[in-house]
Amino acid sequence: MKTTRLKICVATIALAAITVLLVGCGGTTAGPLKIGADLTFSGPTAYWSERIKLGLDLAVEQANAKGNERPIQIVYQDNQANPGQAVSIFQRLATVDNASVILSCFTPIGKPLRSIAAQNKTPLLVTANSAIDFGLENEWSFRDFPPQDQQGNIIADYSYNHLGVRRAGSLIVNDDFGRDGDKAFREEFAKLGGSIAPYETVEQKDTDVRSQVTKVMSGNPDVVFMVIRDNTLGMAVRQLREIGYKGKIVGVINFDTRDAWRAAGPAGEGTIFTSAYIDFVTDPAAATFREVFRTKYRGDEPEYLAVYGYTIGQYLADFLRQTGGDRAKMRQAISTLDRQSIRGRIRMSSKREVLGPIGIYEFKDGRNQLITRVE
Repeated sequence: MKTTRLKICVATIALAAITVLLVGCGGTTAGPLKIGADLTFSGPTAYWSERIKLGLDLAVEQANAKGNERPIQIVYQDNQANPGQAVSIFQRLATVDNASVILSCFTPIGKPLRSIAAQNKTPLLVTANSAIDFGLENEWSFRDFPPQDQQGNIIADYSYNHLGVRRAGSLIVNDDFGRDGDKAFREEFAKLGGSIAPYETVEQKDTDVRSQVTKVMSGNPDVVFMVIRDNTLGMAVRQLREIGYKGKIVGVINFDTRDAWRAAGPAGEGTIFTSAYIDFVTDPAAATFREVFRTKYRGDEPEYLAVYGYTIGQYLADFLRQTGGDRAKMRQAISTLDRQSIRGRIRMSSKREVLGPIGIYEFKDGRNQLITRVE
């Protein structure tokens, strides 16, 4: 009897040791498959994470409805737009919650997480992040969002060759997101033969930017390029028009939020910008998503942030099922992403950036109207 009990005890200890070893290697043999979400749910930029969450939740809900022994769970944490707090959260999601992949957003938040991802050998996927060459830092860092060099080049080319403008001014938010966007637009616009004055900056919490837009106006531009976010962006558009600017206003994906248009009011009419290509009218899959989204969220209309959350949730859920949550296998799966989605074909580049079609839109009659699609 003692010998039998001893064997059982030894077997139990061995099984526990194997389980601990598996967890330490980035995978679990039981329990949910976890996506860590190191996002911003408080402060002036919370809107972006809130909208991403709606799409992400819907995708995971649909994945779990298909049935599986191990459900997919999203572990949300609020980093409060604080890079230091985001680093601490990432560590906790990786080591305590044992997430197989961690999602984050925003350029100032995502950049310091790259080295932590490599240290923990945990895939980091960022969205709403436009830092140039974000994924080149290491093999554990990925970005699914139109990069600033892609967007800046496209809108600079459209401004010069289609709008026929030659003198540009620039008003940007005082962080990496703003500076990277300005750099991309500035270099391409100058290469085409245009001239552009030194940029003026605003802080993301500003509501009165009249002094900055007055300085931009002093250069007599026939186009003003803006890279700011949300309410401050809309106020900048409104105040630029209020002081008498009659020329074109252009920008990138940051214009594609209801907060920006609400703050801009009628002054937003005619603004031209790049954003993700999404066709809710003629694409059956996108139209179906829209109806399901509106039903789940009581008539709320999805925009590109919700679409990014949804498509990211779809492929992460598929990869978790395929890999069993093993982090090294997740990294490999993400690095070879190539699939059709409601954003069109999305594929991972050699720079670990997801590429897909870009749309050029005009805000007209109170809504985004597609001008053209750029592959």
